[in-house]
Amino acid sequence: MSKMLESLKRIEIKKYIKFLIYFSAIVVLAIVIDQVTKVIAMNFLEYATPVTFIPNFIEFTLVYNTGAAFGMGDDTLWIRVIFVILSWLVMFAVPIYIVYLMTKNKSINTFFGISLALVLGGDVGNLIDRTFFFDRGVVDFISIQSWFPNFGIFNIADACLVVGVLMLLGYLIYDEIKTSKEDKEHKENIKKLEEKEQSNLNNSETISSSTNENDK
Repeated sequence: MSKMLESLKRIEIKKYIKFLIYFSAIVVLAIVIDQVTKVIAMNFLEYATPVTFIPNFIEFTLVYNTGAAFGMGDDTLWIRVIFVILSWLVMFAVPIYIVYLMTKNKSINTFFGISLALVLGGDVGNLIDRTFFFDRGVVDFISIQSWFPNFGIFNIADACLVVGVLMLLGYLIYDEIKTSKEDKEHKENIKKLEEKEQSNLNNSETISSSTNENDK
């Protein structure tokens, strides 16, 4: 416990103020928009009755999902409990990971920070439904089945989660490629330095040998 407190004390808050502001803003905004749109959907849409929003593109269809995102999974009790537990784990894991980065004085890329904020905001948005409205299930109402048949009905939280995860994967792939490239360049630079040093050493030996021959 004392080690944890010492780590927290080492955090340079001023360095992370900008990150904390936009991260918190995105998380709160995602949760508020998600919950407000769900309330509007429940009050103005009839259950399972499609309402065209943008012809041949988006429809609003109110359903209550007791499975995973986009209507995946079923309403088996143990599966629903697993989804609730996973949602709670994500809710704690993201902030803990951020605190870890801050205690290690790591710089947090803006793109990476936004992706984590979207994942956390989307997760909490659905977590509220799964935890406090367990019997009802998660409110879904956005449908793109008119141009994407069999695609599940979803909500703002689902959209935030998917966009956040895709952004996160994209960043990790980019970071891996960048790191590999930097490592390759670093190794090439070291090799060049070693070759240069060896060349200088050989030249020195040649000059020394020539000098010795002349002395004789």
